[in-house]
Amino acid sequence: PAAWEGAGGAAVAGGSGGVLSLVYGRLIYIAFLMQVKLIASLPLIGTSTMLLLSSLLHAYDSFEMHWGGRGLGVAARFQLIEKHWLYFVGYGGVLAALSARLRFWDLFAIRAVLYPLYIANAPHADFRRLSTRRLPVFQACFGAINA
Repeated sequence: PAAWEGAGGAAVAGGSGGVLSLVYGRLIYIAFLMQVKLIASLPLIGTSTMLLLSSLLHAYDSFEMHWGGRGLGVAARFQLIEKHWLYFVGYGGVLAALSARLRFWDLFAIRAVLYPLYIANAPHADFRRLSTRRLPVFQACFGAINA
């Protein structure tokens, strides 16, 4: 898996390297989804923690295309989310809250309208101005996939 990315976490260009990087990113994504589902079942803190983590995941979805076009590798993308997590919780928070509250088809219709706006706004986002202490929420996923 680490071999699927170049130096500094940059995606390997071309052919099978790009496909491998895409598969690696999806594996990390799925592992994180399973982590969110597991945490959601915890009493007292499950719902609020699930909303926080889901917000990060919705933000990642919004920025993934932009970061991929800039050549950022999978690890570098998730590190940006961890480093600027407070910004990304706000960025993905509305979609996460809607996902938790709406029925599937209602959410589908709303996401069909909002999601392209989130993706179009991603290149213009200035998340580097809001730097906080790193929140290493993706590290368990990287450890499980890289093992």
